[in-house]
Amino acid sequence: MGSHAKRRQATLSIETTAGQTVQQQKQVIRQSLREFLEEALKKPRTVPIPRWVTPKHVTFTLAEAFGHSSFVLVAFSYAVDDYLMLRMIAVAGSSAMLFFAYFHPHGRVLWLPFKWNCLFIAINSYRVGKVYWNRYLAEKLSPELMELRKNSFYLMDPVDYARFVTLGTMHDVKCGEVLTSQGEPNGYIRLVVDGELRVLREGKLTYKLGTANFVSESGLHAGLLLKGEVESCCTILGEAESTRVLTWDRTELMDLMEKYPGIRSWVKTSLSWDIVRKLKEQRALQASGEIEDPDEWTERRNRQTQHRYAAILKNILSHHPQYLKDRRKQLQKYQMIHSIDEEKHEAALRECGWTREEFEAGERKDSQYYTSDDDEGHDLRWYFTTALLRVFG
Repeated sequence: MGSHAKRRQATLSIETTAGQTVQQQKQVIRQSLREFLEEALKKPRTVPIPRWVTPKHVTFTLAEAFGHSSFVLVAFSYAVDDYLMLRMIAVAGSSAMLFFAYFHPHGRVLWLPFKWNCLFIAINSYRVGKVYWNRYLAEKLSPELMELRKNSFYLMDPVDYARFVTLGTMHDVKCGEVLTSQGEPNGYIRLVVDGELRVLREGKLTYKLGTANFVSESGLHAGLLLKGEVESCCTILGEAESTRVLTWDRTELMDLMEKYPGIRSWVKTSLSWDIVRKLKEQRALQASGEIEDPDEWTERRNRQTQHRYAAILKNILSHHPQYLKDRRKQLQKYQMIHSIDEEKHEAALRECGWTREEFEAGERKDSQYYTSDDDEGHDLRWYFTTALLRVFG
């Protein structure tokens, strides 16, 4: 038993000695590498300038060359328009500054700029990596969504398109299945991917929606980013045997568009063309003979437009007064696009229980629509979080 313990102790002693030897070898290698770099980077070198230019000997070190190249690269990055290239050049410039700060010609490491440049490299490298990662994810969309982009949304940036569609949920709508009912609250925005939907007002056909048509956008084409539920002005149900529909939660989609202005701009543009297509389809529907009484059909469409505007107002007025203030210009644009005159506007206000004076003032003193918990003001924590999101994406 004693001989076994001695052998074990000897083995442990050998392992400890071997470990120490490896550590010493690593330390020697690091020290040799540092001395080599320090000698190479701090060694004075003469610039071969002809004597007729200047009789003086101009010398420099590689460390100084790294320092100058860092500032040159940063200056050059300001002239680059491409966002990704700018960050790559910034990484290269900060990396060059690391050599200058660590192997400073005066012999002392400048830790302050060294640490700051390490942070800049980390941030910019993260943003560059994120761009390539998002591009990779954009190429992994389903064939169905890729085909939709190719046919209808080819002008949209692939990464923004991926963010946009992956937020939604794809599902099938059977023939006769009701998506929304007239007068019922609706918290969703939809896009027809394949198939056809019927839009009914007061139980009668108003128009049809086909591939790439948006459903229940409620003023989004005018820039109205409405959150929560909006009362449906019509009944929408499946027309084809099976219709593929992409569905977003309205609030989540609004948050996405507030975070990414590029997506918001594209959606507004796309919806403008969507309205034009819907108007053409309504004319084609009327010409097809499916509309029995064109005059009555026109009156129903007008009532639907008025109902939609009242629903939009009800959504806006049910929030904090700041909500109305932030959307007043977009609401005026919507009124202009859809020919909402003063009479129709006041009728919608009366339906919401508001007067024109209260609307102009922006709030009702006895309002039952909102409480102090709905205050949209932001504290310092919100601004700090927003700043971090802008830096790190």
